[in-house]
Amino acid sequence: MIMEAILEKRRNRTQRINYYVSELKRSQPDELENGLKTMYLRTIAQKLDSSVLDNDITMQEIVNELNTVRKERYEK
Repeated sequence: MIMEAILEKRRNRTQRINYYVSELKRSQPDELENGLKTMYLRTIAQKLDSSVLDNDITMQEIVNELNTVRKERYEK
């Protein structure tokens, strides 16, 4: 009941999070921060993953193009 009253006063999400963190034992906020950092890094990695386009070019096509360019340079 008391906790509900406190949380009712703290309607702002940031205030509620700060309250919960302040109530944790000394070592727990560090563990929480590490967990949040890991979640953040995973989110960034997923965004990067989804932004990469699939490659349509085969390795053989790349090798052929490279050989063509090398041949042209060699002939000069």
